[in-house]
Amino acid sequence: MPENDSNHLNRYSKDELYHKVQELQKRVQLLEDELDRQNDQVSQLLLNEEKYRVLLDGSSDPIFSFTKDGEYQYVNYAFAEGVQRTVEEIIHHKIWDVFPQDEADKRFAVVKTVFETGEVKTIEVRVPRTDQDRYYLTTVKPVFDTKGNVVLVICISKEITERKILEKELIRMSNFDTLTGLYNRHFFEIELERMQVSQFFPISIIITDMDRLKLINDQYGHAAGDNAIQKAAMVLQDSIRSKDVAARIGGDEFAILLADTGEATAAEIVKRIKTNLLALDDPMLHLSIGFATGESGANLVDTYQLADERMYQNKKSNGKR
Repeated sequence: MPENDSNHLNRYSKDELYHKVQELQKRVQLLEDELDRQNDQVSQLLLNEEKYRVLLDGSSDPIFSFTKDGEYQYVNYAFAEGVQRTVEEIIHHKIWDVFPQDEADKRFAVVKTVFETGEVKTIEVRVPRTDQDRYYLTTVKPVFDTKGNVVLVICISKEITERKILEKELIRMSNFDTLTGLYNRHFFEIELERMQVSQFFPISIIITDMDRLKLINDQYGHAAGDNAIQKAAMVLQDSIRSKDVAARIGGDEFAILLADTGEATAAEIVKRIKTNLLALDDPMLHLSIGFATGESGANLVDTYQLADERMYQNKKSNGKR
């Protein structure tokens, strides 16, 4: 499934995506069984007369074999197409000539294990491409000589790219707010727990709340309200560092988790938020802001609550409801 087609996943709910992933996982199990059967057939075809190789060459599934040193002994057209090369560019070349170093090392480690143990392995692999990476379920099977020595490793693959895309989308939906693209409350709470037992103290937390969302919704409609929420999220995202975690934790409320950040730096980030907000020049967009810093040993739940209290104090002092 082309990458730009993945946008159609947005029409699915989280539960629908989960069920689709479950269905695909069942299909993968069936693929594993089919791979086992096909590998037996492929082994015989490769070891028999050359005329039988036409059956392998025409297969829509990538099929290939390795020698002990990682050299491609045979590849079919489906494999060559998958890695965006010709058969001639692959055959009798080593795996490092076809894949990046890290990907080649991972593959060869499996091939080496099969040669050493004589055991069948089934693995998931990623194939880097210039258009969109593909994912395959690959069975790696040894071929023995009459003395029981492994002389060749044969691989057959089934593409599982659609399943991987769905899995990634499910993860994205479980961690991110769909309206703003920021992290959601669930992810923020998990990250807060992780930070509690980390070595990244001092840790600061910023809480912000939109002051006029109800007014915007009432006067201009919910589409305008959604647009205001997105603008606020953009201001926050543009004001923080790449390592910081910004999340939408409520309808009009946001939280920012700042690891390894003392009070002075947190205050600078708050100032940056206010500056970027003014730069928008939107009279309807106002934020109340509060922050607190937890030193080593602090309970981050208490830090969060203090930041929240200070946000409401700021809202009250501004006379905004």
